[in-house]
Amino acid sequence: MNVEIPWAILKVEFGLIALAVGCMILDIFLAKEKRGNILANVAMTGVTALFCLGCSQWGNFGYGFNFSFVQDGTTLCFKSIILIAAFFALFMAREYQGQLKRGQGEFSLLILFATIGAVFLVSANDFLLFFVALETLSISLYIMTAYLRDNAESIEAGVKYLILGALSSAFFLFGLSYIYGATGSTNYYVISHKMMELSSIPPAFTFGMIMVLAAIGFKISSVPFQLWVPDIYQGAPTPVTAFLATASKAAGFAALIRLVLTVFAPAQQQLSVLFSVLAALTIIYGNIGAIPQTNIKRLLAYSSIGHAGYLLVGMAVLQNSGKEAILFYLLSYVFSTAGAFLVLIGVCNAVKSDDFRELAGLSKKSPMLAAAMLISLMSLAGVPPLAGFFAKFFILWACVKSGLIWLAFIGVLNVITSLYYYLKVVKVIYVDEPANSAPLNPIFDQRVIQIFVMVGIVVMGIFQGPFIRIATTAFSTFAK
Repeated sequence: MNVEIPWAILKVEFGLIALAVGCMILDIFLAKEKRGNILANVAMTGVTALFCLGCSQWGNFGYGFNFSFVQDGTTLCFKSIILIAAFFALFMAREYQGQLKRGQGEFSLLILFATIGAVFLVSANDFLLFFVALETLSISLYIMTAYLRDNAESIEAGVKYLILGALSSAFFLFGLSYIYGATGSTNYYVISHKMMELSSIPPAFTFGMIMVLAAIGFKISSVPFQLWVPDIYQGAPTPVTAFLATASKAAGFAALIRLVLTVFAPAQQQLSVLFSVLAALTIIYGNIGAIPQTNIKRLLAYSSIGHAGYLLVGMAVLQNSGKEAILFYLLSYVFSTAGAFLVLIGVCNAVKSDDFRELAGLSKKSPMLAAAMLISLMSLAGVPPLAGFFAKFFILWACVKSGLIWLAFIGVLNVITSLYYYLKVVKVIYVDEPANSAPLNPIFDQRVIQIFVMVGIVVMGIFQGPFIRIATTAFSTFAK
């Protein structure tokens, strides 16, 4: 049977595959001591080129593989966010080479394979492609989480992530079997049309939908599937933690939006209530859990759970600007989180510790790193005029427009709560005296990337209008 491949809408995906295969071949010819840096540089260059290619694909929309793959403005925007997150992760991986005793080159390759899974997940329009893409992303992350084989925390994190990830995959397949039994198809396009013909939602479909949502809830770290996050974020290598917090979360929400607007559209009203409750619980859990933390990666893990809660608020109000707010929130969150982890990489390379007391006196040792951490944390907290403030504002304003005043109130209260634990880190950086007064001097490219992140956070905060217009235009092309 001949299968026509829609090359025109698969340029980014095939570009990533070609980049990963090219890096694998290049790895054979490189000296061991140069492998890590060269492959990371090649991967970063390739991802940057593919980001530009993706931007040039605007208007080149359509379906492929019998409606299993879809490309529209929404998928292109989410892919752009994932590629930005992948670039940051690859840069961190290059800076992290000194802490990897073996497999430096393979580390960058695994980030590329995870990115391939993420971009296919965004464009999945069939549950089978969804599952294959999800497992490609997940398996790469399982390996990278346990990459520090001499570190007990990393091994423990990898095993926990593998077991819980396998459980979430089982939930997904179990749910899919019920959806297939109720509709006779795994294709979103076919299922959505069949559901429109029915007068009521079959119980089997409802049960399958709950199971699938449970599996996705694990990936986006939503309550009650969030317990894995702190241990995995703390034990994984720092670049992997950053990738989990940004690219993996963006892919999960992109897939969830497509499911809710297509396959699960008949139950959208009930799902709005469900997402509202989950959002409130997730926001509260994440912010309260972050307060007593003394490990910076663990603190950012709970913070990530809280931010997943705000994104779930957007899911609850999809029809009232929630979609556009989610897109802007994810972009600002990627920059803000990447900024914090980039500083953490620079500090941890020097002190070999994740305890945020090691940040004591950072303002004296490296004013630039201190400023980058300050801007990133204040953006995550939602302080004006930074990007994070407007990200939360747009989400909560959509919530108010939908009449969910109670949920907006919880969101505002937890912004105040988050200020406490973020400012606790800022106090350590700017007030506490350093245990070691030796200066930290980032090299040129580290300074460039830090400046780029800081400028991005500020620009998105001051000129948020163009980004919102892009998001609105992207969702106007959403293919159902």
